[in-house]
Amino acid sequence: MLSIRSGAVLTGAACVLALLSACGGGSSSSGETPPTSAQVDLSGLDLSTAAYCDLTVDARCLYPFPNNYFTRADDGTPTGRRVNFQTEAMPVAQPLSIAPNPLAPAGVETTEETPIDPGPWNRNDGFSPGAMIQTWVPDVDLDASGAVAIGDLSATMDADAPILVLDAETGERQLIWAELDANASSDEGRALIIRPARNLLEGRSYIVVLRDLLNSEGEPIEPTPLFRAYRDGLRTGEPVLEARRADMNALFDTLETHGVERDGLVQAWSFTVASQKSLTERMLHIRDQAFAGLGGGAPAFTIDQVGEDIQGEPRGGLSRGITGTFEVPNFLNQTGGVPGSSFNYNGSDDPDALPAQLNGDDTVTARFRCQVPDTAVADFDDPSSPVTPARAALYGHGLFGEGPGGEFRAGNVRAMQTEHNIMFCATDWIGMAQEDFVAGVIHRILADVSRLPRQLDRSQQGILNAMFLAELLRHPDGFASHPAFRHGPENTLVYDPADVFYDGNSQGGILGGALVATAPNIHRGVLGVPGSNYSLLLRRYGPFAERFGVVMYQAYPNELDRSLVLGLMQMLWDRAENNGYLSHLDGRYLPGTPTDKAVLLHVALGDHQVTHWSAEITARSIGAAIHEPTARLGEHPDSNPYVGIPRIEQYPYHGNAIMMWDSGDFDPVSGNGTPYPPSNNTGPSAGDDPHESPRNTVSARQQKSAFMQPFGAVIDVCGNAPCRSDDYTGLSRE
Repeated sequence: MLSIRSGAVLTGAACVLALLSACGGGSSSSGETPPTSAQVDLSGLDLSTAAYCDLTVDARCLYPFPNNYFTRADDGTPTGRRVNFQTEAMPVAQPLSIAPNPLAPAGVETTEETPIDPGPWNRNDGFSPGAMIQTWVPDVDLDASGAVAIGDLSATMDADAPILVLDAETGERQLIWAELDANASSDEGRALIIRPARNLLEGRSYIVVLRDLLNSEGEPIEPTPLFRAYRDGLRTGEPVLEARRADMNALFDTLETHGVERDGLVQAWSFTVASQKSLTERMLHIRDQAFAGLGGGAPAFTIDQVGEDIQGEPRGGLSRGITGTFEVPNFLNQTGGVPGSSFNYNGSDDPDALPAQLNGDDTVTARFRCQVPDTAVADFDDPSSPVTPARAALYGHGLFGEGPGGEFRAGNVRAMQTEHNIMFCATDWIGMAQEDFVAGVIHRILADVSRLPRQLDRSQQGILNAMFLAELLRHPDGFASHPAFRHGPENTLVYDPADVFYDGNSQGGILGGALVATAPNIHRGVLGVPGSNYSLLLRRYGPFAERFGVVMYQAYPNELDRSLVLGLMQMLWDRAENNGYLSHLDGRYLPGTPTDKAVLLHVALGDHQVTHWSAEITARSIGAAIHEPTARLGEHPDSNPYVGIPRIEQYPYHGNAIMMWDSGDFDPVSGNGTPYPPSNNTGPSAGDDPHESPRNTVSARQQKSAFMQPFGAVIDVCGNAPCRSDDYTGLSRE
């Protein structure tokens, strides 16, 4: 058993009792006096940590997580709670030194032990809707216990399911799976992770139940001494622990009303999901402030280059490239919003403070590139060349890429443009762009997670930048007013400004849902090889250990802390990726946005980089329907795949949808094809990575084009078979 890191006690018993009274998930009405004739032995506990560690799980402070024990009452929030992490409880980053190398161009060096600063987390009024629920149970055997696994989520509903997540109010079981951390090197560091397979509801409270668990010898696992004291009414003899008994009894009473008896409980705790306000208010605030500043006009922009590519000529299929910059109000704390900036709160420590434009007038100068396909204008040098106005769309680039360059000029993007007459424009996903990677911001965050706002705040600014680029496409005083976007004797506009669509891949599929959910000027988007919830994605990302784990694992050598760090990071990532916005893509639209949002998910089965299981969570959370059949006939890594995802009954289909694209079975002799990925929380590496195959598939592009229409729908391009990438074109990135 690992010991809990101790630290200074908070100021006085009153502070301790105030903290504990907010915990346990219920009222104090059922707190009967425990018997005095039986007392449990708690001599192994460090009671000086009771103010900030939940000692019912004594493996590591902040376990179990997430947990209302780590909140305080706050009548000023929609949930009535406020996260209340204490510095003494937080994981501590260890010093490290990594020289500059291709995977960390700036290198990273820290010289001091640094606990994570809880300040940014304590702004939240709850935890993530896709929470990485985690705890520690010694020598637990999930298979022998009958715990629900990723291969058959329907086992969640088994009457005797040993692991449950229940809506605290209704008792409704949530669709989940449980797994042990396969990345840990020992049982002492192996977290038990419970994953919601559909995002939890904002502002709701949930109870996690572990009961009737078995160890590797097939023997029942006993609860910790403190949990047993609460469960069985045994006296602790410690006022700081007895102060919590009433709340624990209320929790047990609530469980009993939902049909879960105390007997057999190994662990139980409650947590509250952050409210819509807590998750989205910063993004919506900077959006509303920025658009109000336009006063109905268009963003300021410049055109720097027309007609020539960086290499000197437009690439095949394109008749004109247009590059330039545009201005967006800067809500970050450094001039120009450079890499490493975080939100500007004008020095306020108020947890409800909202970002303000720096100095009242500072701007981010964002880059853009637009590409006109030759289907819109065949030859700009010929005044008589006819104009067939293209559809207008934004393109979202992949991990640490460039919007105006790199992937945006790839063959598959040009093919989408020329096959379907689309004018794509792109800007950098700042915060997750190449410049953030090269500057070393990302690696310094992994070395000290306190720095995380320097990425996610800039990512929210990047989402705002994308909205302004969409506005330049839509507004008559935007790009439509510049001759670079017009042609011929009639000065005809080369694109249709009536609607702006979105198409993004990889990171563009992970951030794109947040953009579509919040943009006032985009209502329909395609999310290619998408997902949500970075805390799930990263460990299932094939190269994670090599690319990023090499920093994070040195900074946080304790394996339980590593798992916890990912769960903590998700609480803030929610503000800047799909996970915090999924519930607003299925009818619960956010204020200031169109009421006809829809997204199409194109998923690569066995993806090495963005696990297809993450896309399935996205689909369940937005009510997306799936094409049937959905996988290689007669095969699938799951014994009961796609639980909780409805099938498309009839085409054309109107609404959110998910398509699983299969690029072929694995041939162990040649090494070609794509095997199914590991079902544990590690990344695949064998065979071909199908990450780029959907976008390179002709029929997939046909389906995307049909969807990216003012009243577009999902059309059937797969017939009575799984969607295959058999017509994969092999277009290069050149």
